[in-house]
Amino acid sequence: DFALGAVRVQGTANGKPFTAQVERGAGKNPLALRVSHDGTQIETMVLSPLGARLLELMPYKAPPDLSKFLMSPMPGLLVEVSVQPGQQVQAGEKLAVIEAMKMENVLFATQDGVVGKISAAKGESLAVDQIILE
Repeated sequence: DFALGAVRVQGTANGKPFTAQVERGAGKNPLALRVSHDGTQIETMVLSPLGARLLELMPYKAPPDLSKFLMSPMPGLLVEVSVQPGQQVQAGEKLAVIEAMKMENVLFATQDGVVGKISAAKGESLAVDQIILE
Protein backbone atom coordinates (compact mmCIF):
# COMPACT_ATOMS: atom_id res chain seq x y z
CA ASP A 1 0.00 0.00 0.00
CA PHE A 2 2.40 2.66 -1.19
CA ALA A 3 1.33 6.20 -2.01
CA LEU A 4 4.02 8.45 -3.47
CA GLY A 5 4.96 11.09 -0.93
CA ALA A 6 3.53 9.17 2.04
CA VAL A 7 5.70 9.10 5.15
CA ARG A 8 4.43 5.72 6.33
CA VAL A 9 4.23 2.62 4.16
CA GLN A 10 2.30 -0.53 5.06
CA GLY A 11 2.49 -3.85 3.28
CA THR A 12 3.39 -7.51 3.57
CA ALA A 13 6.71 -9.30 3.18
CA ASN A 14 6.89 -13.10 3.23
CA GLY A 15 3.23 -13.16 4.24
CA LYS A 16 3.77 -10.97 7.34
CA PRO A 17 2.44 -7.41 7.67
CA PHE A 18 4.92 -4.58 8.20
CA THR A 19 4.99 -0.79 8.53
CA ALA A 20 7.97 1.33 7.53
CA GLN A 21 8.77 5.03 7.52
CA VAL A 22 10.01 6.52 4.24
CA GLU A 23 11.87 9.84 3.96
CA ARG A 24 12.78 11.44 0.65
CA GLY A 25 16.11 13.17 0.07
CA ALA A 26 18.22 11.07 2.44
CA GLY A 27 21.90 11.95 2.75
CA LYS A 28 21.62 15.21 0.76
CA ASN A 29 20.66 13.20 -2.35
CA PRO A 30 17.25 14.33 -3.64
CA LEU A 31 16.74 10.95 -5.39
CA ALA A 32 17.49 8.81 -2.33
CA LEU A 33 14.96 7.34 0.07
CA ARG A 34 15.64 6.45 3.70
CA VAL A 35 13.50 3.49 4.81
CA SER A 36 13.20 2.87 8.57
CA HIS A 37 11.69 -0.33 9.94
CA ASP A 38 12.02 -2.06 13.29
CA GLY A 39 15.01 0.07 14.35
CA THR A 40 16.92 -0.41 11.09
CA GLN A 41 17.53 2.27 8.45
CA ILE A 42 18.63 1.83 4.85
CA GLU A 43 19.21 4.39 2.14
CA THR A 44 18.11 3.37 -1.33
CA MET A 45 16.98 4.75 -4.66
CA VAL A 46 14.03 3.69 -6.79
CA LEU A 47 14.87 4.10 -10.48
CA SER A 48 13.44 3.01 -13.79
CA PRO A 49 15.47 0.32 -15.60
CA LEU A 50 16.86 2.99 -17.94
CA GLY A 51 17.70 5.27 -15.02
CA ALA A 52 19.54 2.41 -13.26
CA ARG A 53 21.62 1.68 -16.37
CA LEU A 54 22.49 5.35 -16.79
CA LEU A 55 23.40 5.70 -13.10
CA GLU A 56 25.97 2.91 -13.52
CA LEU A 57 27.69 5.01 -16.20
CA MET A 58 28.00 8.08 -13.96
CA PRO A 59 31.53 8.70 -12.64
CA TYR A 60 31.97 8.56 -8.86
CA LYS A 61 33.06 11.84 -7.32
CA ALA A 62 34.56 11.36 -3.88
CA PRO A 63 33.42 13.95 -1.36
CA PRO A 64 36.13 16.42 -0.32
CA ASP A 65 38.10 15.67 2.86
CA LEU A 66 36.92 18.31 5.32
CA SER A 67 38.53 16.70 8.39
CA LYS A 68 41.31 19.31 8.42
CA PHE A 69 38.85 22.19 8.80
CA LEU A 70 36.89 23.50 11.77
CA MET A 71 33.52 24.50 10.34
CA SER A 72 30.63 26.27 12.00
CA PRO A 73 27.95 23.70 12.90
CA MET A 74 25.26 26.41 13.02
CA PRO A 75 24.72 30.06 12.20
CA GLY A 76 25.99 32.27 15.00
CA LEU A 77 28.49 34.83 16.24
CA LEU A 78 32.13 33.85 16.69
CA VAL A 79 32.89 35.13 20.20
CA GLU A 80 36.29 33.52 20.74
CA VAL A 81 39.11 31.88 18.80
CA SER A 82 41.31 30.09 21.36
CA VAL A 83 44.24 29.18 19.08
CA GLN A 84 46.85 30.92 16.89
CA PRO A 85 48.27 29.93 13.49
CA GLY A 86 51.12 27.44 13.93
CA GLN A 87 49.89 26.31 17.34
CA GLN A 88 50.03 22.58 18.12
CA VAL A 89 46.61 21.26 19.26
CA GLN A 90 45.51 17.94 20.69
CA ALA A 91 42.20 16.16 20.29
CA GLY A 92 39.68 17.57 22.77
CA GLU A 93 41.36 20.97 23.02
CA LYS A 94 39.10 24.05 22.85
CA LEU A 95 39.42 25.82 19.49
CA ALA A 96 36.59 28.35 19.31
CA VAL A 97 33.30 29.47 20.84
CA ILE A 98 30.17 30.33 18.85
CA GLU A 99 27.15 32.10 20.32
CA ALA A 100 23.87 30.96 18.81
CA MET A 101 20.39 31.59 20.21
CA LYS A 102 21.97 33.18 23.33
CA MET A 103 23.90 30.00 24.13
CA GLU A 104 27.65 29.56 23.87
CA ASN A 105 28.78 26.48 21.95
CA VAL A 106 32.38 25.40 22.48
CA LEU A 107 34.07 23.75 19.48
CA PHE A 108 36.83 21.23 20.23
CA ALA A 109 39.58 19.65 18.11
CA THR A 110 38.59 16.17 16.91
CA GLN A 111 42.19 15.16 16.21
CA ASP A 112 45.76 16.22 16.94
CA GLY A 113 47.33 18.70 14.53
CA VAL A 114 48.77 22.13 13.86
CA VAL A 115 46.60 25.20 13.21
CA GLY A 116 47.27 26.41 9.67
CA LYS A 117 45.14 29.45 8.95
CA ILE A 118 42.36 31.24 10.80
CA SER A 119 39.66 32.18 8.30
CA ALA A 120 37.14 33.90 10.57
CA ALA A 121 37.66 36.73 13.05
CA LYS A 122 36.21 37.27 16.50
CA GLY A 123 32.86 39.06 16.24
CA GLU A 124 32.14 37.70 12.75
CA SER A 125 28.70 36.31 11.94
CA LEU A 126 29.05 32.75 10.72
CA ALA A 127 26.88 30.71 8.37
CA VAL A 128 26.39 26.95 8.64
CA ASP A 129 29.49 25.07 7.37
CA GLN A 130 31.54 28.26 7.11
CA ILE A 131 35.24 27.50 7.67
CA ILE A 132 36.59 28.98 10.91
CA LEU A 133 40.13 27.58 10.78
CA GLU A 134 42.33 25.01 9.08
